[in-house]
Amino acid sequence: KEGVHLDFYLQKGDNHQAIPNSKVTGQIQLPNGTQKNLTFKYDAEGKHYTVLLPEKASGQYQVRIIADVNGQKVNGRFSFKQ
Repeated sequence: KEGVHLDFYLQKGDNHQAIPNSKVTGQIQLPNGTQKNLTFKYDAEGKHYTVLLPEKASGQYQVRIIADVNGQKVNGRFSFKQ
């Protein structure tokens, strides 16, 4: 009801070990074309990064994730419909 909850799993190795203490940000393009910046926070219990996007508009969302892992940048892109 409050918006869209996004989870981002940042892992390494064959055993998919979680990578805490990284800076994870995102840029999202809303269905109306406007863009917003997001800052993900690490959920130690769930071993992933999370953010709440306070948007309820129906349509296609384009997401770009940027993770800074010890000075090395990792990018990811995905889209979803609401």
